[in-house]
Amino acid sequence: MNVLILTDFSETSTNAGKYAVDFLQDKQVNFHILNIHNFNFERSASKGLEKELVSTLDALQDTVDFLGEYSKPKLHKFDLILSSENLIGAIRKALTEKKIDLIFIGAVSQNEHAHPILGDHAFEVVRKIKCNIIAVPGGCIYEKPEKTVFPVDPAVLAVQEQKNILQKIQFLQSSQFTLLEIKDGDVKYPNQDNRDIPFETPVPFTKHLFREIQRQFHIIFVVGKNLSICDRLLHSRHGFSAEMNVEIPIFVYHG
Repeated sequence: MNVLILTDFSETSTNAGKYAVDFLQDKQVNFHILNIHNFNFERSASKGLEKELVSTLDALQDTVDFLGEYSKPKLHKFDLILSSENLIGAIRKALTEKKIDLIFIGAVSQNEHAHPILGDHAFEVVRKIKCNIIAVPGGCIYEKPEKTVFPVDPAVLAVQEQKNILQKIQFLQSSQFTLLEIKDGDVKYPNQDNRDIPFETPVPFTKHLFREIQRQFHIIFVVGKNLSICDRLLHSRHGFSAEMNVEIPIFVYHG
């Protein structure tokens, strides 16, 4: 398995890397650590650029070394990728060249300062990159994802398609899924597939519900084409993360 971890050397992105290692602790994985740096190549002949390049490579190697030491299994291998392309272009290139199966990115929350390169761009990555992505909030400590909530908009995702997705998921096979159907701002709880429904009555999809979801579940699973749900969860200005702390990871599934 090939996994891409995006880093900007912030605590949030380092935490996402640690979560990735823990999440895949029992799997054989090639981790590719990607940093995007906006070098000024107009100064290519200057010592300033050379110093900047060396400093960035050193920081990237430190991140690789740190995650390598943090990783206990011998199943894990790490290498680095330094890119001067834009965020989406760099990720797409890595997907093609490294045959990436899963991406981890740090996601900022209400009390965190956005980094100019990654920071609040998790939503942009989710919208434009067609690969499975796990957005990890800063400060999120890994817990085995035994309980997963799966919010869906039935207008976007038909019941049969929901079932097909649940049968195909590779990374959360041992997790217990709870399906929440979200429509017109309300949540309905269909009694199907023997899923345990933790809420007694339908309630609006509000901050209060989101707090309850974070209290009861270890991870949120959402399908990428449910853009309205992704927007609600990940958008740094219009989503929940703009008003409250996001405490559990969000797995965005693209198949």
